[in-house]
Amino acid sequence: MPRIRTVRVVLSLIPLLLAATAALPQPPQKPAVALTGTIFSDGTNQRIARASIALCDEGGIVLQESPADEGEFSFKGLHPAHYILKVQATGFDSVGLHIDLTSTSQRGLSVMLKPARISQPPASQGQTISAHELAMAESSRDLLASGKKKLYTEKNAEAALKDFQSSLQKSPQFYEAHYQAGMAYLFLQSPAEAEKEFRKSVDLSQEQYPDADIALGTILLERGETKEGETLLREGLALHPGSWQGQYALGKMELSRDHEDVALALARQAAALAPNQPVVYRLLAVIHLRQKNYAALLTDLDAYLQLDPDSPAGLRARELRAQVEKQVGAASGSTVSAKE
Repeated sequence: MPRIRTVRVVLSLIPLLLAATAALPQPPQKPAVALTGTIFSDGTNQRIARASIALCDEGGIVLQESPADEGEFSFKGLHPAHYILKVQATGFDSVGLHIDLTSTSQRGLSVMLKPARISQPPASQGQTISAHELAMAESSRDLLASGKKKLYTEKNAEAALKDFQSSLQKSPQFYEAHYQAGMAYLFLQSPAEAEKEFRKSVDLSQEQYPDADIALGTILLERGETKEGETLLREGLALHPGSWQGQYALGKMELSRDHEDVALALARQAAALAPNQPVVYRLLAVIHLRQKNYAALLTDLDAYLQLDPDSPAGLRARELRAQVEKQVGAASGSTVSAKE
């Protein structure tokens, strides 16, 4: 009988034990995150309907798929983690973007798909140009093309500037040439002259040439003329959301306002659009340093050092990485010791 009584006592305690366990503090659950955005055609900035969009884990396993009848996609209720966004559409090159949702959602992501390359005879190959550019004299267009080659391929800004100026003498309304002249002045470390050329391009195009809008807006923001600079920058991005320069400049502006989450989303977009541009990883590093997200900071610095290892900025980044790694290691060692 004592054995039966003991069993009854234990059974009677089970509800109390369960209640006590439920009352114990539970580990905090990270809130669910979301990923939304739009698919655009690179070059025309038109939405791509009926694209195939899949969100995968880092191993490539599909977790969710989203219809994109109007070019928009939405993934909600996601566990904070790293994901891969895979996008396919008929007539376009497929892309796979690495998306970091470990700390916050990403909304309004612009994914640019490049038209699939079609094999053409060499004589028919060439760059796409606008209707406005086609309206300019052929000799002006040739000078513009020559100047761009000298500026971006041969890195000869002085020779490029002469071609752009000659082009403008033949076609004064050629706002694309004014923009390229501004870029040449930037290469020559003459920001005041660059600003003049960008403003001429903006005025002649009636703010409908996004490259010039973004360039002038960026210069104004850096000088503290926030109202006009932000307006031009946002107008340029509305016309050309695939501009990494615009996303980057807007990210810097939002960071200066302490809008870290917004700045982070913009910096990530800039990195997705231009993964070989060191400055976007520098911006990401600054944001993650402010957020004390040291693991992400180390990743940013590694990406930066792969692209710019030997410049003065690269050497500073290397020193910072060593300091952060040392601090993270010391913190981890302290945690382990405390547990032991």
